[in-house]
Amino acid sequence: MWGEILSPHYGIEDMINITKHPILLVMVVMLLVGAAAACQAPNDPAAPVVDHGQGTQPPQNNPVNEADESADESALAATEVETENANESVEGATEIEAEPVDIDAAWLSSPHANAYVLDADGNNNPCARCHAPINWVPSMDDLPESCFACKFELEEPPSYISEDEWQDIPCNVCHEVDKNGEVQPEYSWLEIAALDEYAAVESPTELCMKCHDPINVPEHGIIHVAGGHEGYECTQCHDAHDATASCGAVDCHEDVIEPDTPIAGHDEDHRDVSCAACHDADGMEVGPSEELGYWTTFAQWSSETAVSETETNTETGIVAFTSHNTVLEASCERCHYVDNPWDLSDNVDSP
Repeated sequence: MWGEILSPHYGIEDMINITKHPILLVMVVMLLVGAAAACQAPNDPAAPVVDHGQGTQPPQNNPVNEADESADESALAATEVETENANESVEGATEIEAEPVDIDAAWLSSPHANAYVLDADGNNNPCARCHAPINWVPSMDDLPESCFACKFELEEPPSYISEDEWQDIPCNVCHEVDKNGEVQPEYSWLEIAALDEYAAVESPTELCMKCHDPINVPEHGIIHVAGGHEGYECTQCHDAHDATASCGAVDCHEDVIEPDTPIAGHDEDHRDVSCAACHDADGMEVGPSEELGYWTTFAQWSSETAVSETETNTETGIVAFTSHNTVLEASCERCHYVDNPWDLSDNVDSP
């Protein structure tokens, strides 16, 4: 039947007869409308081309049908603006394309990318709370009180996580990642890794202190930012991704490494002495660290372990730890005193 209707020999009388059958009439009208739409769609200047791999592309600049004298000039202007914005977006994406690569390279050289540890007993699940938050398995004692409303019990967490399963501290611990796998620039704290639940933080320092806050763990120093750097954000001294810090960095103390005017103590004899070893204001112990290969400050630590319901065991010690409480004034007598253990001269004038 459709072949007869579309045939050039199909006459007017035949078409009039179709009107006597409403269903056939509706179907013919739908066929004609669909054919007209199919012919016009490729020339629609408002239809953008979308490439899901590269994002939305600028609309195609198809010529406007000359027979259509009612074309809306404002619509064409809007299309031109959209094209410009789309071009800017693509150019911007190209400009920042290398940045994630640089960030990843910086992270790979940082302690956050090599955080595998074992405690004295060969265990590390408790350590994973900060050293590998995604791997950490909490116990009932680690959960907030709000969790107990559900009245469930957790199995005893494993005490050991193997190194090949260890995930260190990747990007998504400090930044949310969207559904497309894009790391968001804003700081966020992955509070509950198993639920992919984040907590908002107000500053880089608040984020850093989620792990670097004082804790009851052996051989962990306490960060106390004071003195000349009081009020500083962590990232004002430490690179956010490789975690390095340099007192002689540009815009800081760049003139102290090779000063135009000699500075007492800034000489070849003190080449292996860290800045904190002289400028500490926390009264830390000072001395050479065989592990680090230079003189630094040492923090005291203590840790309590429950032996029974009424008895605890306390351990104490010191660990090489850079002082974060520094002042300009330095006392030579801190190291150069009578009968010092390093055989340093005790006849030195303080600057």
